[in-house]
Order: sequence, then structure tokens, then C-alpha cells
Amino acid sequence: MRTDNSWLGSAEGPGGSYVVGSYGTFKVVYTIGKYGIDDGGSIRVARRGGMKPQTVDPKAPGYTTVTATRGVRLVSGSLPITQTVSRDIELFGSKRSDLRASHIRPFWSAFQVDVKDGSLYEGDKLVFTFGDTSQGSPGYQLKTSREAEYLFKVFVDPFGTGLYKPVPGSPSITIIGGTAEQIQIVVPSQAVIGEPFDVTVRALDVHGNRSDSYRGKVSFDAEDSEHIEPYQFNDEDKGAHRFSGLVLDKSGLQHVSVSDDQGNAATSNPIMVMEEEPELKLYWGDAHGQTKETVGTGSVPEYLSFVRDVAALDFTGWQGNDFQITKPLWEHIKKLINEYNDPGKFITFLGYEWSGLTPGGGDHNIYFLGDDEQIHRSDHWLIEDKSDEDTDRYPISELWDTFRGRKDVLAVPHVGGRHANFDFYDPEFIPVIEVHSNHGTFEWFLMEAMKRRMKVGFIAASDDHSSRPGLTYPSGGMTTRGGYTAVYAKDLTRAGLWEALWARRTYGTTGERIIVHVESDGHLMGEEYITDNTPKIKIKVNGTAPIHAVEVYNWEKLVHLHPFAEPATESETLIKVEWSGARVRSRPKVVTWDGGLIVKGGIITEFKEFAFDYPNQGIERVSEMELSWISSTGGDPDGVLLRLERDNETEVSFETGPSTFTFKPRDIRYDPLVVDAGGLNQRVKVSTIKDELPDMLEFTYIPEPRRGLNAYWVRIVQEDGAMAWTSPLFINT
Repeated sequence: MRTDNSWLGSAEGPGGSYVVGSYGTFKVVYTIGKYGIDDGGSIRVARRGGMKPQTVDPKAPGYTTVTATRGVRLVSGSLPITQTVSRDIELFGSKRSDLRASHIRPFWSAFQVDVKDGSLYEGDKLVFTFGDTSQGSPGYQLKTSREAEYLFKVFVDPFGTGLYKPVPGSPSITIIGGTAEQIQIVVPSQAVIGEPFDVTVRALDVHGNRSDSYRGKVSFDAEDSEHIEPYQFNDEDKGAHRFSGLVLDKSGLQHVSVSDDQGNAATSNPIMVMEEEPELKLYWGDAHGQTKETVGTGSVPEYLSFVRDVAALDFTGWQGNDFQITKPLWEHIKKLINEYNDPGKFITFLGYEWSGLTPGGGDHNIYFLGDDEQIHRSDHWLIEDKSDEDTDRYPISELWDTFRGRKDVLAVPHVGGRHANFDFYDPEFIPVIEVHSNHGTFEWFLMEAMKRRMKVGFIAASDDHSSRPGLTYPSGGMTTRGGYTAVYAKDLTRAGLWEALWARRTYGTTGERIIVHVESDGHLMGEEYITDNTPKIKIKVNGTAPIHAVEVYNWEKLVHLHPFAEPATESETLIKVEWSGARVRSRPKVVTWDGGLIVKGGIITEFKEFAFDYPNQGIERVSEMELSWISSTGGDPDGVLLRLERDNETEVSFETGPSTFTFKPRDIRYDPLVVDAGGLNQRVKVSTIKDELPDMLEFTYIPEPRRGLNAYWVRIVQEDGAMAWTSPLFINT
């Protein structure tokens, strides 16, 4: 290809800032280059997220037109059209095999124009109007996550060969957060009496983005504390500010509250205040995400600073897909990871995602203790420079052979675009597995590891693609909120966290700072020991919302459902109907549960949604006897809590695509009725539960004697659907 950019033409278009989810008209003008566009050539305008353009209904959202300055016929597929054109292609869903060579990832879809019955010459123009409002359309709706550089990326194939080249200088806009719908306050999970700590306050819009326009004045309130002075947010904050110097003077579990002059208020996650610093401190991290250099959005500095300054986490990592990481990009990543690492304050780990196909090992995040390491990719699939192709390792067993004997590298199997293949499990490199991310909740993955008797701990992360790691919400095909990794470590250093990960003193949550402490005979979660005595497993939970369930497992078997939530009287009894699961192990994983329930011989006096993730999903009352809902799950649960006026003959009919069945409330107990719904862990659970529940719980579980190696771990579910999974205590009795 000619190196002079003028051969491919140029593009110009919209600029400026727009609010997430807003409608607008975005005009992209492509000027034909020296090649021209021959009969059969094509132009594509690709985007990362946002609605798909449509050309059928000029009054509907997303209506898009194209005009040309020369009289050619513009074609969509085999259908001739006039000067309005369109074909929106799901690139990886197309039957055209050449699309994989176009290097358009991560621009998953493109609006395409084909030129027929003539040619376009240098200087001719094509004008794409996304959101043409001239005939009544409200415009083109932007995506619901912030992005500093939202591109209308133009690609051209002048020769009609199927090979598309990017046009230099494609136009872009900035997408900013919307109006603040809530404020949040984040504090560390532990503090020492009299010692200052940092507090982060952030204002979020309805989609979970930081609100750039927030200008509230915030004030703090905490019991027995030295207060932080009120603060007025300004332009530089962009909806998030870190405060230093809060001191608490009373020991025990506490919360810090904040309110503003706009009527918003929030209470922090729980903070355990101690008289002296514990030997093991509880730290929080999200060490899994990508940026625009691979398949995400935003720059690496944006990503790293967001984890530190907005999500207010203690550690992170950047895990780009290896088959897109060029040599210059790897050097860039190494430099930034080292620059942002600040022992005692914020820790960064160098790493990447080994993204081999599932038959060769599947997705594994690779982390290094050092900051100047050789990358061993699974492949160079999207990298033009093949000069270091000899460093590739495939299948992943070849990577294990290369790293054999090293103590400064570890791997975390996870479920992303591909799922990790446990046939390649190697305990020399894998201390923990990831059980939840923005892709979904993968309890089936956890259970498979337990059935295989793998001695692994559990973590969670975001696998963020939206440049908001640690605060990732469902969007763009992602199904759940991103998760957190909790680590009990001696100090906030790479070495301290590294030791804790290998000791498996970890647990994962769905993105909430639930404090969980599990120990037996002085051994903390994740550790392994031998005893001749009956273990006494002490479990403490300090939730961020009322607790619905605490379950103890031994390997894959449920051995104890703690009875704290079991109702004792009819007046305090609710019926909980919960559905969950995924469709398949690979994408698309989402199960559609649209449907409802009908009560026969009774009345629904109250109902409450449980664990719904999307603003456009939820439950509606049809009548006193009927509810309907829109719901989808990606392994996570959705559900409803019911208070019924009923008698012994009352029946409830549950009706959805995956499962339809009938039950009598008189037969439902605390120990749930479980109905298999096919698919991957697809099931419906019906149980009774108290209407008033605590957000704190402490008890000791004494298991039945069982000879051999046991793996006791705890699963926690909150009223808001938040979940946590502790690493197993491996007890050999």
C-alpha cells in the first residue's frame, strides 16, 4: 500500500462533548483519496458501542442516511438503493471469511456502503449522517459509558477485495458522564484508632459513570471522629475526589456517612476500627481489564488512574489480549506499570492475557512479580510484525514449560471470550481462579475446579473494557457488574500481595466490599493444614446490605445452610423465587428469562425485585394475582420476593422460556425447592426467607468427621444480589 496518506483519502466529522446515552446527529464526511473507489469498492464507518444505525424507518431512533457528490449507485447487499445507504455488519458474524484479516477489532460492527455502476474519484465525498432527524427521528443514541475518544473510524476498500484499510485521522467525540443520580463514599475495610486514612467520594450517573458535571458541596459524618471539612466539587474533580485525614477514635465496626447540598446522601462500606494494626491487612483490587490498545476503550493511564482515584482500590493489573500486544505496546505497558506502582499506597502488576483458544488452554491472566519481563504470546494473530514470533507459546503447556521453576510468575484461569481449560491446570503456576467478572458469574467454573479436586483459591475481577475498572457496570453485551478481589496480606507491596495470592488468603465479590473472615485453628481461608481434631470453622460476615444466605461447602457439596434467615412465623415469611444460570460456557452466555408468575387461589400483597442488573429490566404488577418481568442472567441470579395472602390450596405458576412449573406455597421451606432448567447451571430456586435480616453474622461451623483432604469454603448472598466466595480452607483430617 502507498505510504502517502492521501491515497486513502481523509475523514472529518463531529467533535466536542456529549453526555452518555444522549441522542444527537453525527455527520461524517469522507473525501475520496488518490485511489478513488472503483465499482465494487466499499467504505465502512465503524464504532465501538452505541446503537446500530437503521435505514428503514426515518422516524425511529438511529435513522442514518448517506449522500454522494457523484452519481453512482450505492448498494446494500444485492439490493439497489439510492443516495441513502446502509448495511450494518456484525463483522465477526459475517459469512465473508476475509473480514478477520481487516484488523478492525475492537470495532465490532461497521456501517458499510458499496459502490456500483460507476466509480468515485479523488475529491468526491460521501456524507454519512448518523441520526438524521430531518424526517422525525430523535437521532442516534450514544453508548452508556464514558469515553475520551469515541471514534467514527473510517475504513476503505477501494478495489473491492475485502481488505479494508483505516483512513488516517478518523473523527471522534468525547462522551462524558451524565447528571449525578447518587453519591457514594468508599473507605478502607480496616483502620486503627487515631490514625488517619483516606476517603473517596464519587458522584455517579444512572449508568454508573462518574458525573463530570457534579458540583455538589459534601459534608461528612462519622461517630467519634475528627471530621473532614465540607468540600465543593469543581471542574477538575470530574465527579470524584479523594480526601485525606479522617480519624476514627472508637474501635469496632463503623460506617462513615456523607451528604451534599443537592439532597444526596450515602453511607460507606463497613470499616473495622482496631486498637492496633493487624498482622494481616485486608486489601481490595481489580487486576483484570483492557484498554483501547487491545479490545477496550480509554488509554492505559486513564485506566490505571481510574482504579486508584475513582474506584479507590489498592492494586490492579492490565491484561490485554496477547495476540494484539505489539513490541512497542509491551514496552509502553512495562513503563506505565512501573510508573504507577507506589508501595504502601497503590500496587500495579505487570501482566497480559494469554488468549489461546480453549482447546489449547483458554484464557489465563499471566502476572509477573517483576516489571521488565519477556511476553510469551499464544499467537501473533493481529500483529503484523512477526519478528519475535519464535517467543510464542502454544498450547499453554508450552508456556508452563518455559516458566518452569520460576517463583515470580503466576496464572489465573478465567472465563472471558474463551473459557480456561482445566485439562491444562498446573498447580506450579495457578494459586487462584476467577469466578466472577463483567462477563458473568461462573459458579460452574468454580464447581468444576472443586470436582477435579484442584487446590485453588477464589477471586473476582471486572475484565473491564470500558476504562472504569473497579466500577464496571453492565453495558455493551457484558452481563454483570465487575468484581473485586479481597486479599489478606502483610503489607501493601508487590511482595506482600504476591505471598498472599500464593497462600490463597483471598476471596472474590461481585464488586462490593463485604468483609469476610474465615479461619480454623488459627489458619485463614486458603491455607492448608493437618489435624487430628474436629475442625471448628469460624465465619464472620459484615455485609454491605442485609444478608440473604450463608452456605458452607466441602469441595462441590453443600454441607451447611446457616439457618439465620429461616422464618419462624407466618407473619415474617416471604417466598423467594430465584432464577439463575448461563446458556453455554462460551459466548453468548446470556439466558433470557422473560416471563412471569400467576397466583391461583391467592393474592400478591407485596413483591420486591431481587438482584436485577439492568435499568431496562425488572418486574411489573399485572394484577393482584400476576407479575411479569424482563430478565436475563449470565450465571448471576435474578428473582422476586413475595408476600402472599393464601391458603393451603394456593398455587403459583412460574412461566418463562427456560422453565415452567407450578408449586404450592404450603410446601415451600427454607431448604429450597430446586428446579433444573437445562443449560449451564440454569435453575429456579424457591424457598422461604425472613422479611427482616441482619447485615452482620458470626457463627462457628463444626463439620461432620470426614477422613482425608477437605476443602471448606463459604458462599454469601446479600439482599441486593451481591455475592462473595471465600477461598477454601484445606483441612486434612
